[in-house]
Amino acid sequence: MRTIISILLLLASGWAVAGYDMHITRKPFWADESGPKVSFEQWLAYLRHDPQVARDLANSSEDFMVALPGESFPLWYNPQLGELYTKNPTQQAMRKLQRIAQALDARVQGDDGEFYPSPP
Repeated sequence: MRTIISILLLLASGWAVAGYDMHITRKPFWADESGPKVSFEQWLAYLRHDPQVARDLANSSEDFMVALPGESFPLWYNPQLGELYTKNPTQQAMRKLQRIAQALDARVQGDDGEFYPSPP
């Protein structure tokens, strides 16, 4: 599965200017079809305790906005993969993603499979 996704990403990269996604996942590799997921109910429970994250009412019920001092960024929930993701986060946004991941018993992983922060 990883090989297929890597090939598809490589092919698509020639046609579009793509960003780099960061995923909040419980899986060994974020795109795996099987493995532990963050359920939408668990995500909604988290939202009750974090006033910096709110639904993006201009879009779908699975779209959210994170408001930090001086910036905001989108955070999307993917029900098929049971994960959250965003594109091209700043360092401040990465710290927020790591705090969210920790609260959800998950980790932050880049498109290529690397975890943040990198394990020792």
